Amino acid sequence: MKTLLKGEVNFVENYSNWVMSVSVKWNKRTTTIYLSSRKTNLETEFVNCTLSKSQFLTFISRSETYNFLGDKSKYSELLLESIETQHLMDSKKPIVKLDGKCLVFKGGIRKKDFSSLSNVFILFEYLMNKIDKLQDESLIK
Repeated sequence: MKTLLKGEVNFVENYSNWVMSVSVKWNKRTTTIYLSSRKTNLETEFVNCTLSKSQFLTFISRSETYNFLGDKSKYSELLLESIETQHLMDSKKPIVKLDGKCLVFKGGIRKKDFSSLSNVFILFEYLMNKIDKLQDESLIK
C-alpha cells in the first residue's frame, strides 16, 4: 500500500466459527475496507438490518446522526448499543449490517492512517465475539 498509488487486496480468513471475506481497495487518498463475515454455526439467519451514517442530517445538525433500516432483534440491538459499532461508524461513508448469516462492514479511512486500518479489523473481531457470546447465552437459556 505504501508504494502503489492504486491497488486492491482480497482474501478469506477463518476465525472461530466465522468465515471472513476481506476486500481492501486504495487510491492516492483513501482506503476502502469491505469486511463480510459469515457465521457458520448460526441456526437461524440474522434479521436483516443496516446502520449507516446520514450525511445530510449530520451536516445540518452538526452532530452524528445515523439511519437504521430493518427490523429489531437481539443482534440489531447489540449493534446499536455496542461501542465497537460507534467507533466503526467514525470512518468515511460507513455501513454496518446484518444480512442473512453475515455481518458486513464497509467504510473508508485515509490512506496513510495505518493505525485506523488495524483498528477496523480489531473492532470487527470484537463485534463477532459479542455476537458469539450473545448466541451462546441464548442457547443456554
